Amino acid sequence: MDLSTLRHSASHVMAHAVKSLWPDVKLGIGPAIEDGFYYDFDREEPFTAEDLDRIEEKMAEIIARNYKFERSEMKKADAVKVFKKLGEKYKLELIKEIPDQVVSVYKDGDFTDLCRGPHLPSTGKLGKAFKLMKLAGAYWRGDQKNQQLQRIYGTAWADEKQLEDYLKRLEEAEK
Repeated sequence: MDLSTLRHSASHVMAHAVKSLWPDVKLGIGPAIEDGFYYDFDREEPFTAEDLDRIEEKMAEIIARNYKFERSEMKKADAVKVFKKLGEKYKLELIKEIPDQVVSVYKDGDFTDLCRGPHLPSTGKLGKAFKLMKLAGAYWRGDQKNQQLQRIYGTAWADEKQLEDYLKRLEEAEK
């Protein structure tokens, strides 16, 4: 299993979970990174450790529903209409900068996100080997003149043993 695709899918599921819990949150970006993933959110109230627990629970629900990750392509003008209707100002900014006249979006359940992918075939393929790790601040597009967003970091692995081993390595490194 390609861990980058797995982690990118986990990021997408986390964004779905956050939007389910707090529909007014605005989405930034959510890539896979070494050993995990993150997603940036624009939310007035700061996320808390308790919120991370709620998000993990909602992610588990989305995974259990085994939604298919459905990729579709649309003209930029149509994507602008979709994301304007969703109120996703950061996605609109990204769409405008895409040089192609066609953009890709992914949908799982009732959640739609601008994304080039790839993703796993369905949310159920993600399994239980994920954990949300920490919160941080991040300026939109890395520019301190822009809005500060809240970044949630997580990790995802092919199986629970790999996740446990990773968490043990982190614990040992902190000692």
